[in-house]
Amino acid sequence: MTRTYRTFGRLTTSAAIFLALFAGALMVQATAQTSASLSKAELKTLAATPGGNERLAAYYRNKAQQLREKAQKFSDEADYLATQPATIESKQGISSNSASHYRYFSKLYAQQAKDADALAAHHEKLAEDNKSKSVNE
Repeated sequence: MTRTYRTFGRLTTSAAIFLALFAGALMVQATAQTSASLSKAELKTLAATPGGNERLAAYYRNKAQQLREKAQKFSDEADYLATQPATIESKQGISSNSASHYRYFSKLYAQQAKDADALAAHHEKLAEDNKSKSVNE
């Protein structure tokens, strides 16, 4: 008498369902991330259109805010790690779990936020100039 087990069929069915749900979740996440960013072609197109400068200014203001939040998180983590016992530094430089590592990235993101603010101000000025030209004509 032979016994056959049917767990393999159940296992493959549940694995297929899991993979389908996982792929769907990844697609939703990818769609959400791409809607907040602009491609290089979209940036060039918006920069060339009169109304596009307002959208670019808003985009760069949003990006600057996100970078400031990220810089604050890294700064908070650096402050926390400064209160903890010292960790061994890596032979290649700073450890990825040291206060100096987090301070470096905090400063980097703060500088990128300043750059994004400058770009936003530039595009706001271009948008105002385009409005004043259209009113004068």
